[in-house]
Amino acid sequence: MTGAPRGSLCVVIPHYSRADLLVEAVAAVRGWPVVVVDDSPAGLSERPGGAPGLGGAQVVRAGGGSGFARAANRGLAVAEEGGFRWVLLLNDDAAPEAGCLEALLDAVSGEPGEAGEAGQPVRAAGPVLLGPIGVESAGIRYSERTGRLRQRTAAPDGVMDVDALSGACLLMPASARFDEGYTHGFEDVALALALRRAGGRVVIVPAARCRHIGGATLDRRSRAAARAAVQGHLRLVGRSRIRRAAVVGYALAQVARERGPAGRLLGIWEGWRMGRRVRE
Repeated sequence: MTGAPRGSLCVVIPHYSRADLLVEAVAAVRGWPVVVVDDSPAGLSERPGGAPGLGGAQVVRAGGGSGFARAANRGLAVAEEGGFRWVLLLNDDAAPEAGCLEALLDAVSGEPGEAGEAGQPVRAAGPVLLGPIGVESAGIRYSERTGRLRQRTAAPDGVMDVDALSGACLLMPASARFDEGYTHGFEDVALALALRRAGGRVVIVPAARCRHIGGATLDRRSRAAARAAVQGHLRLVGRSRIRRAAVVGYALAQVARERGPAGRLLGIWEGWRMGRRVRE
């Protein structure tokens, strides 16, 4: 595997609320072409002084609260139209460390769909995500049978195939698109599963590291986050009654394990009701 050329990559950063963190994210990828998808309610251009600190980043306006999947898809389309083959999708509360993008590019083949050493193309690559207290994610385990997801928190010795990756920092083909039926969460898992089912590989690259604050757009312990998570998880597992019941059980167990707050229970109920209608 020769790796993809540097000039084939564009960074896409969907943005919703934290302009201060957005500036840090853009600074962390200085030297690479950047597209900021402004999905903030008021718009970056409406802030006093416009959108300072974004350097030469291209800013495109989304609808304002249209959601991560739609905002990401807008940025992917802009990158593809610009002739880029690969996109590093980056949260506005994430900051890749030095050498991260180069290591990810080294892990993928020159063109999306081009086979690597293992005979299958690498279609997505992610770094080890570092949270406030250590490794947040080194890939995601997903059980097709039970619908359970678990974060891997031990970085492997070398590039390793995983079931899915976090969308907080994700190298993917510019031609790929997220399922816009997801509101906030699980769209990254759904994409990884679709890429793998199409014959591609999804890999974690331990030489690539990215710092991630998390929860900047939506507080993970909020009622809204619980609602979105359950709704997205139900969409992911489909119509199986057993898996759908398990999804609610996983959500309740997480609230109990993290000791609330109680408002998350109402969010789980709302997510269940909203997620009752899923695609066939």
